[in-house]
Amino acid sequence: MKSNSQNTTTSRESSNTNIRAAIVSSDKLQVAAIFDTTDEAKIALRRVEEETNVASHQSELIEPCDPKLSEKLEQKSSSIANTLWTSHLALSGIGFVIGMIAAFLLTQYGPALTQQNPLFTYIALISPGTFIGMFVAGLIALRPDRNEIDLNVSDAARNGKSALIINLHKSQSAKTISGLLQQQSNNVVQSIK
Repeated sequence: MKSNSQNTTTSRESSNTNIRAAIVSSDKLQVAAIFDTTDEAKIALRRVEEETNVASHQSELIEPCDPKLSEKLEQKSSSIANTLWTSHLALSGIGFVIGMIAAFLLTQYGPALTQQNPLFTYIALISPGTFIGMFVAGLIALRPDRNEIDLNVSDAARNGKSALIINLHKSQSAKTISGLLQQQSNNVVQSIK
């Protein structure tokens, strides 16, 4: 167990709270904590369940060298693929529409060059609009905040430590649960599921 120094907890809390986790609702968040032993993780889980309304089905305990590590980290890979597909289609569609609008405005009211060559104007603006939309979707899909949980938990399991992952519901406070876990763990991170 770590000491209950308020300054240590405050500085750690501010450095491990990511911006996306602060913006979205708590039903889309996960909180993960790393522990030296499985017993420490179980004690922390019991304490969180007793002091909050977290149910046992919301948590995943990952033991050292856990054979089901990837399944516990990413439970629904089909929803990830669906999100990637949807975001790429939506943002490339938005880029296409913006390119169409810009090309229309240039062919109607723009310089003589764009009015005399409407086909090339449309091609020149639709293509970058579509590709920029796909590029933005790719940047969103990278999810560096999600990698923080994946990397921390994977490293912990590989190094003989245990991890606890809690999937929050709408009525649960990520700050409260993180605070409880920080009292017993030196490494607590939050992320969007």
